[in-house]
Amino acid sequence: MMLIDGHNHVGGPDLVDRKEQSAADIVHGLDSAGVDKAVIFPFNNPHPTEGFKSANNYIAEAVTDFPIRLIGFGRVDPTSAARAIREAERIGTSLNLAGIKLHPRAQKFMPDDPGLHRVLEIVSELHLAVVFDSGSDYAPWPEMAELANQFPDIPMIMAHMRKGDYISAAKSAPNIYLGTTKVQPELVVDAVKEIGADRIISGSDSPYVSNEAEINKIRSLEELSENDKSQMLGLNMARLLHF
Repeated sequence: MMLIDGHNHVGGPDLVDRKEQSAADIVHGLDSAGVDKAVIFPFNNPHPTEGFKSANNYIAEAVTDFPIRLIGFGRVDPTSAARAIREAERIGTSLNLAGIKLHPRAQKFMPDDPGLHRVLEIVSELHLAVVFDSGSDYAPWPEMAELANQFPDIPMIMAHMRKGDYISAAKSAPNIYLGTTKVQPELVVDAVKEIGADRIISGSDSPYVSNEAEINKIRSLEELSENDKSQMLGLNMARLLHF
């Protein structure tokens, strides 16, 4: 079984908390946890005049250095629409990354932001996936479900199950996948019972939470079958990213 950690920050330092993690650091963490691959994307560290361009370059370099272990997602700020559009196109073409991370709370945009919709049009055209920070005032679940239904061919991984009815959102939009990042074990079990293990993606949020801690959390869920755990721990992400 392939184990894939679906949520990791690489590069930095972060704009707010100054956290950082190198490509070598994340691979060491994967080795320690016995994880095969990790989805990686930039911290919140946009350059004032170029957005996430340098950070995305770092992600692409990390994937080049560790092509068997790392799966790169870029990052954009939809509030600077023209720049975000150019960067989204570059992420999916010249950088050859697998998806885009979007953070409504950090970049202060809402689901109806016109720049976001243009970025998602490009994501759809290039057949990329999206990881959203979710469960904040900037990403209310009903509006996120409506957004997902407007772009039904995009796999949208909502990184957190928090602050609102994420179950109803996932039920109303079949392209929504719920992430286990920083989610209490009992909530993961409830989500599997409500929408199925094939719609749940395991992710650690390293370096904030270790790869090993996330693996152990999922493996400890005695209420779930080994097949459920295998889907969450890697099979679902492999399917979405066509591995």
